Amino acid sequence: MLYYIIIIALVFVSALCLSWRPNKTSKSLNQPAVWYAHRGANSHELENTIPAFKKAILLGLPGIEIDTVSTKDGVVVCSHNFDLERNTNGFGYIHQMNYKDIKNLNVLAKKESICTLEDVFNKLGNDTLINIEIKTHKLFDLKTAYHVVKCIKRAERSQRVIVSSFNAFTLRVVKILNKTIKTGFILQLGEFLPLMFIAHPDYIHPRGDIVTKDLLAYAKKKGLRINVWTVNTKPAIDWLLEQNVDGIITDRLEFYKA
Repeated sequence: MLYYIIIIALVFVSALCLSWRPNKTSKSLNQPAVWYAHRGANSHELENTIPAFKKAILLGLPGIEIDTVSTKDGVVVCSHNFDLERNTNGFGYIHQMNYKDIKNLNVLAKKESICTLEDVFNKLGNDTLINIEIKTHKLFDLKTAYHVVKCIKRAERSQRVIVSSFNAFTLRVVKILNKTIKTGFILQLGEFLPLMFIAHPDYIHPRGDIVTKDLLAYAKKKGLRINVWTVNTKPAIDWLLEQNVDGIITDRLEFYKA
């Protein structure tokens, strides 16, 4: 009897996953492709800081990409790494510390403190499209997804953000908590594409060097939009724009005006 119950459960779960279809999304900002400043204008200011985000907006970029992790007490902060040593004058791991213990640290020995996702929403205008990448330190590290969704709801920004992650389970949690938030499944290897049936994203975010015409055709067939990361050469950007991708995530902001 247990055998049949397991078989029925697996069939049900498989049907639920395979019947998924991404939400219909229109072209953002009414332009062919949205350009996102990778971690802000990181060649001008310190990455993942308010000055870097503001500089990108000043340069005309319609979107910014930010990295987020959460503290032990659930505050979402902008950082690419969990360890503090890489970008601050502190030591330890963000997810093992409370926000009060890290909020006064300086980023790269300058008088620029670690910013929170709430700071980003409060200090940037409503017009900027924000791609929020959630970093996880293990497969079922899902708490940051919960806190990011709460922060988006408080700021009433669900229509102006995309939440992305390498972790399919993280994106599934975001969709369960708020199905109106657009999500993007980040791909470093094409072999991970089937995991989108767990993530249920609206976008896929493939690394630039794995994008092929077959992948583009498959995404179009599934109704998925594509934002490509991190593309830093003009020929590659030009080719992707010719393929009508939906977004370019780049460090080379000077190419935007060009």
